[in-house]
Amino acid sequence: MQLHLERGSGLALHRQIETQIRGLIESGVLDAGSRLPPTRELAQTLGVNRATVTTAYDALVASGLVEATVGRGTEVLGRGAAPRPGVTVVPGSAPDWASVLASNIERRSAFADAFMPQDRTRGRLDFTSLVPDEQFFPVDRLRKCLDEVMRRDGASLLQYGPPAGYEPFRALLAHRMRLVGMQVDASDVLVVNGAQQGLDLFCRALLDPGDAVAVESPTYGNLLPVLRLHRAEGIPVPMTPEGVDLDALAQVLATRRVKFLYTMPHFQNPTGITSTPLHRKRLLELAARHALTILEDGYEEDLRWDGGEMLPLRALDTTGRVCYLGTFSKGLVPGFRVGWLVAHRDLLGYLAALKRNTDYHTSLVLQAALAEFCRRGDYDAHLRRLRRTYRTRMQAAQRAFETHLPATARWRVPQGGYCLWVELPDRVDFDELDARLRHDGVHVTAGRHFFLGEPPYGCFRMSISRVDVDGIESGIAIVGKHLREMIRAESRPAPRAARPYV
Repeated sequence: MQLHLERGSGLALHRQIETQIRGLIESGVLDAGSRLPPTRELAQTLGVNRATVTTAYDALVASGLVEATVGRGTEVLGRGAAPRPGVTVVPGSAPDWASVLASNIERRSAFADAFMPQDRTRGRLDFTSLVPDEQFFPVDRLRKCLDEVMRRDGASLLQYGPPAGYEPFRALLAHRMRLVGMQVDASDVLVVNGAQQGLDLFCRALLDPGDAVAVESPTYGNLLPVLRLHRAEGIPVPMTPEGVDLDALAQVLATRRVKFLYTMPHFQNPTGITSTPLHRKRLLELAARHALTILEDGYEEDLRWDGGEMLPLRALDTTGRVCYLGTFSKGLVPGFRVGWLVAHRDLLGYLAALKRNTDYHTSLVLQAALAEFCRRGDYDAHLRRLRRTYRTRMQAAQRAFETHLPATARWRVPQGGYCLWVELPDRVDFDELDARLRHDGVHVTAGRHFFLGEPPYGCFRMSISRVDVDGIESGIAIVGKHLREMIRAESRPAPRAARPYV
């Protein structure tokens, strides 16, 4: 069975594998009773991750073309087993939505399932979620603030509001950003429905199909489908322990017109890296030389727990080319869906117009309540409690990594935020490790969700946002146990072939 993959085609590799095998079945080249190669074997032949082949096989099973049986492998059922394109429409039948979807919908939604809230069985250790732990939500204090603003300004807050946001809230955000060195006033701030909407609006304002965007590699997983949605070309730039690789970025900028760079200087998701002050200075110098716009995502900036403050890129920028994206979703509650964009007011006008065309405005009631919550000092008090909690959890993670992980694994505990990053020893297969971990009730996030292509090494992300100290210790101990077992299995000499007695 000969398959050919085109990695630059824009069509997901698993879809290319599925489509080509489907064609072989429909044309009769693979007839009923034929067996497809094992997933591991085909993955090695094609040079892809085993999960890519598994996804393709699963789609063929779902369409009725093949059947997977334990012990027998994946068997072709025959040409007539699956519906064919262009079937006759029966009056009154359900719509064939696949025929009316946009041409690149699969590229847009390729990573969506990986970041949806998961339904976990109680007692399992879920290290996949960056959702805050609701046991720390300041429900009573938020309720009091909502009651107060409704009592005081209820009627006006229930009207339509300006697309840019509630003026007192924008002023408060500007004040808080000035405290960390940014030269910002209310007219530079656009309130959005969470940072994800801000990211989408920014892309809509700047990108035409085919435009290039430089992204850290690995990078925030939910950025990638947004770039696909806008038919932009993501250009991966490797990460170093100091931040994005500036030499590699300089080579990109010397040969390509890049619309903007997306970067997380603080506690980068997924690696947890915080760029150094010297790195930030050099990045801004490089951006100035190439007239490069930067979108700085400060999504966990409030969750620095080691006490050392570091100025955002926006605070160091004197040219106005750095735009800033912030949110209350990680440090407070995600359900309010309140974030903000900071940009030069000339750009902000276009962003506000796009916001108006999208959903008109973000809830005035929630903006007013958050302004009251911050004005009373409740937000800063809440952050202090969170920092103490996550400092303790991160310290537990570091001890557990040092105790349980083999020396050939590489890992990073950040100075804030939720993310832990693990790079696997050579020849350790993540999919096998993941299957072992799931069997023992431990869930981690595959590293491939954070790369534009296949990861250059085995890796995964762990989040301690919803796992307590005991769970962190137990979960990492299980990870370490399986890693050591897999390393020992890989290092055993291959068994000799049996020889008959003479």
